[in-house]
Amino acid sequence: MMNLKEKSQEGLKRLKWVSFDKEGFEHLLSKFTLLNDSMMNILDHSLQIEIRHTVQDTNRGVLLLHHKIADLSHLVLALKAQLEARDTGASTRTRMSNVEREASMAELRQLSKLAKFKAFNETIDPKSDAPAVIDEAVAAFLGLAKPGDPRLVQMPKYLIELDPNVDDLDDPRCEAIMKTAQGKKKVWIEWKDYDTAGTPGCLSKADIVDRVRKLACLLNHSPKPEAFRTPHCIGFFDKADPDVPEDDVDILDRRLGLIFERPETDDLHDSLPPVSLRELLLDKAIRKPRVTDRIKLAHALSNCLLYLHAVNWLHKGLRSHNILFFRTKSGHVDYSQVYLSGFDFSRPGGSDEVTEIPGSDAEHDLYRHPLAQSNQGKGRQRSKKSFDIYSLGVILVELAHWKPVEAVLGIEMRLAKGQSDVVRHVRSQLLVAESVADVGAEMGERFEEAARRCLTGEHELGLEAGEDETADEVAERLSVRYYDDVVKKLAEIVV
Repeated sequence: MMNLKEKSQEGLKRLKWVSFDKEGFEHLLSKFTLLNDSMMNILDHSLQIEIRHTVQDTNRGVLLLHHKIADLSHLVLALKAQLEARDTGASTRTRMSNVEREASMAELRQLSKLAKFKAFNETIDPKSDAPAVIDEAVAAFLGLAKPGDPRLVQMPKYLIELDPNVDDLDDPRCEAIMKTAQGKKKVWIEWKDYDTAGTPGCLSKADIVDRVRKLACLLNHSPKPEAFRTPHCIGFFDKADPDVPEDDVDILDRRLGLIFERPETDDLHDSLPPVSLRELLLDKAIRKPRVTDRIKLAHALSNCLLYLHAVNWLHKGLRSHNILFFRTKSGHVDYSQVYLSGFDFSRPGGSDEVTEIPGSDAEHDLYRHPLAQSNQGKGRQRSKKSFDIYSLGVILVELAHWKPVEAVLGIEMRLAKGQSDVVRHVRSQLLVAESVADVGAEMGERFEEAARRCLTGEHELGLEAGEDETADEVAERLSVRYYDDVVKKLAEIVV
């Protein structure tokens, strides 16, 4: 009887809320909104902008600290209410220009998309605390797949016609043709090798396939936030013949291929393959881009990394090889349309995720933090967000000089491949006062400071020695400092 009484009282409270209190509470909130806008209107314009930035920082912090589908749903609902209020002209009570209002609404829409994107990521990660059963209404609101629907992202090999030159193991990507119900379409393939699967210290093939499936689901989901700057992934396939026993598969076929669509815009060339930033840096026939173009590119990449980390994914391969552009019909490169690729070693950023050890490659170690380089052996630390940010710092140096990092430092790669100490000292060389000042001489003080913070890391990003970056409060602090001191500073540069 007592239990029945308690349940009845709870039901009575809910009925009273719906019948009488809800409308009054919403009216009270609208009055608080009016009061808040009026108080904002009294402030100086610069203070208004600072407050809006603080609110945006708070929203990002809320996004980072929440993982449950229900919590993310509430965040999306709150952002939706803010957007509707501003869209109906509520913000006209403040002295906000049309440009500022549009920028503020764009930020809210971006956060809303990112919250939906993170909710989707939580549904594909079996180690997360996402519930086994998701309410259909919540799934529809967040744009998730219907509960119970299979995520078919693994494609049969026969649907893919590879470029004849695909057998080059040093080529991380290639062009291909994919057969679809509507006909054939041009795609490109990003390779993920599993020839070391099962050896000590390496993941098994089943674990690698599972990780690639998660990544394919993540990159296949639509819509993605515009700032994510990742191409749309159709799925993945195993290059090995399914009829051949695993032990007999040729080493050239021990690869998984992530299938990506070419961007479908009117001004892009239909057939020219994507070109990497490194290829552009090495091509002497290409003129150095304008400073404005390089700053916009740097900001786009820093913003992309911010959003990738917000959904708790590490890139682990951030370098100029994996920054791609598609040429326009005139054959030129549009630096504003950049895409991030090279997710072959990417993984979720949780503390329980196994770090996959990359192969030994001095050229790639140039972009890795000294503690994460392949030459460290057993002393090599597991990948973390600050290591991704370090890699971005190396790329910022390249953009400043428009040269590969080894050319900036005068490193002879032919010798470096046999001398691990050469690449171990890249960070210390880049942080020499003269090297940092050279970046400023090319791109200005703010760009110099952003690059220096990325390369220095640790206390410059709000981290203490030995802190666990997978802890929510540490991740939130890192994200705030990275946004304030890198992303925002790059966005504020005016040439």
